[in-house]
Amino acid sequence: MGRPEAKIEDYLRKQVKAHGGQIRKIRWIGRRGAADNLIWWRFPRCALVEVKAPGEMIDWRSAQGREFLRMSSQGWPIYSVSSTGAVDALVRGIMNSSVRFDDE
Repeated sequence: MGRPEAKIEDYLRKQVKAHGGQIRKIRWIGRRGAADNLIWWRFPRCALVEVKAPGEMIDWRSAQGREFLRMSSQGWPIYSVSSTGAVDALVRGIMNSSVRFDDE
């Protein structure tokens, strides 16, 4: 059946590339819960992105929630998306340098 977030992750990849950006799937050795995609255009337009299943949200009490808070408190642009609409808003926001910290 596959991962429920796979379609959204594929959509993210296509949208970033369609808008002239780059995307890399990343692994964090020894860190649980870190975002698994790095997207960027010309610096400083970049972000770490976690793709969730449709409708899924980050549990802020989990290891992932704590890692997101830790990284964002140090200035890292880090986002979670769980729909194609959220992907569109994220890409548009980064392209316009006006990204918000919520999902849609």
